[in-house]
Amino acid sequence: MNVTDWLIAFIPALSFGLVPVVGTFIGGKPVQQTMGISIGAFVFALIVVLIRKPELNTHIFLISFISGILWAIGSIGQFKGITYLGVARATPIMNGGQIIGTSLVGIALGDWASSQAKIYGFLALILIIIGIIFTSYQEKSEEDIQWKKGILINLIGVLGFTFYVGIIKYFKIDGWSSILPQSIGQIVATFLFGWLIFKTKTLTGVSFKNGIVGIIWAFGNLALLISQSKLGLATAYPIGQAAVIISVFGGVYINKEQKTTKEWKYSLLGIIVICLGLFMIYQAGNN
Repeated sequence: MNVTDWLIAFIPALSFGLVPVVGTFIGGKPVQQTMGISIGAFVFALIVVLIRKPELNTHIFLISFISGILWAIGSIGQFKGITYLGVARATPIMNGGQIIGTSLVGIALGDWASSQAKIYGFLALILIIIGIIFTSYQEKSEEDIQWKKGILINLIGVLGFTFYVGIIKYFKIDGWSSILPQSIGQIVATFLFGWLIFKTKTLTGVSFKNGIVGIIWAFGNLALLISQSKLGLATAYPIGQAAVIISVFGGVYINKEQKTTKEWKYSLLGIIVICLGLFMIYQAGNN
């Protein structure tokens, strides 16, 4: 592990943090936003493949395609979960669930092998989840909270996001090779979900506008797939969840969201706790 590996691991935090901010600014229904991200990811992947020419075969295509389907499940679950629970309730469930899920999958696949690494790692997870809860604090509660639907759809989303990277890790597929068939899986799955389940048009003007969000997401996704092969899934994925820090400031300064003094105190405290968690992740990766 070198400095470059750690710098790459922090790219998803910036990229994924900007996704909800820019996506909210552009607007659209959950399925349309997901399709926009998928289209942008496909364009990005096509350019990368034409320039780099990574290995592609039937095995890589099939596994990566399935990874794209799992991502689409996670993305739609994330957007729908927010509509049922609101951002303040959905974000800790979704982000915390992803951290726990991917870390357990990573440990099962050999990450954090030593006892000391596991101690640092689990302490880091606890700190990051607490930090996310603090940054998501809202003084005024949302109305019309649908707990059963919200928790169920969030958990489905968590499973989708957990295994979209877990399957790539398990089959040891290179990140450069996976992104094109993965993006095709994203587009196909999102189109089918929109048509068969949500009865919503997925290919609209706002979908293509959200393609910008997809290109931003694709940078982070590629960095995540590369860093999880270098640092391990249990280390790389939680680092990416520091995206919530970017989302906090982006929501205020770009989307003009209002925060009370108390909410700012909780957010800043949460950011400090997340940073402590990231330091513990670094310790886990070096033990």
